[in-house]
Amino acid sequence: MSPSGRTLPRGPWRALVRASVLSPPLGPGGPDAGGSAISLLIRVEIGQLGGPQAERLLAAARLAGLRGQSSPETVRPLASRGSRSSLPPPGRPRRVPWGSRSRVRIEGEEALYGRLRARLLREGPAMEEIADEVRSVLRATTRAGPRSVRLAHGRRLQLAGKTLVMGVVNVTPDSFFDGGRYASTDDAVRHGLRLVEEGADLLDIGGESTRPGSSPVPVREELRRVLPVLLALRSSSSVPLSVDTSKPEVARQALRNGADLVNDVSGLGDRRMREVVRRAGAAAVVMHMRGRPRDMQTDTRYDDLLAEVFAELAERTQRAEREGIAPDQLVVDPGVGFGKSFEGNLELLRRLGELRSLGYPVMVGASRKSFLGALLGGAPPEHRGEASVTAAVLASLRGASIVRVHDVGPTVEALRVADAFRRGWPRGASGRSGRRSVRD
Repeated sequence: MSPSGRTLPRGPWRALVRASVLSPPLGPGGPDAGGSAISLLIRVEIGQLGGPQAERLLAAARLAGLRGQSSPETVRPLASRGSRSSLPPPGRPRRVPWGSRSRVRIEGEEALYGRLRARLLREGPAMEEIADEVRSVLRATTRAGPRSVRLAHGRRLQLAGKTLVMGVVNVTPDSFFDGGRYASTDDAVRHGLRLVEEGADLLDIGGESTRPGSSPVPVREELRRVLPVLLALRSSSSVPLSVDTSKPEVARQALRNGADLVNDVSGLGDRRMREVVRRAGAAAVVMHMRGRPRDMQTDTRYDDLLAEVFAELAERTQRAEREGIAPDQLVVDPGVGFGKSFEGNLELLRRLGELRSLGYPVMVGASRKSFLGALLGGAPPEHRGEASVTAAVLASLRGASIVRVHDVGPTVEALRVADAFRRGWPRGASGRSGRRSVRD
């Protein structure tokens, strides 16, 4: 299947298309305004036919008035999750040699892509599929994107008009930043309510640390930590509540007791977790991570970071949809800090807009992470607050719909400025949080 959900034609070829907006206009409308320049990156994987097929694509683009260039790529076999086997990454047909790939980058005004598609449709079946991919990806990239996410219990999370802030409530003794600070139920509940007062649009409650090198805790212990906090916050606040877990049983009981969505760092890799989400009609955050928290930083090498993150998220979301989870229940997260190098984390933030091509809202969690400390000359987590706010603003400007943060108050205020700068000040907006993001 293609990243947009269609089955690829039979034959030894594959196209993977991503797009990003170049130099978006400032002020009302932002990157979604008409007339924006678009950069389209198309990888054509066709075995021995890769070169000619890519050249045909490039010629059609130039005839349509677009700028473009083509270059062959040779990469070593690389499987998902750091395994150096001979299998291709998830979502790629095994019959296609992973080492045969051509890269075509096309740039130009959005209106010119209509001409490109018309030319490709006259080139035969292979080019027709690329034409359809181009249209689907451009729609996902240049439109405003999904306007809401379906939550459990008949609620919806409204996305239009502002970047949403997810406040972190860690009920753990060993989280990298606030481990042990809110380990008791009372302390965690007070912290969560304080984050809501500061303007959090939703809260993410976790009972297991996912810092690099951490080990899993038993289901019973995770439930002991999470459920009392969840129940107390549910009775005291109407904001959506997320459970940060990769365990199906923890997710099931949390959803039964008032949670609205599941934040799964394992990317819905467990069939039982997908079934829990489907049955509850809950939202799910599908995150990219190589390996597990205890070993995810042992191998952070990628041949093409964005291509591999994109392909795996596409495969995970498509599988969820095939098993009955609706598209509007899904949010994707590139997994900043999860199996990524210092340079990789920066690349993810810089090229975040390309993930909009998947067609789902994008969430980013860069708060207080080690790559920010490295940028500050080795600053410890407690001294990364301002850098975390900056990362949240940059993620928002690059297309994130939700940012997951520890420092809610400063982030909310910074994002109100960024959102006004990018989209124009929302009519009737006032007050500190401007929270109107949930509909019951």
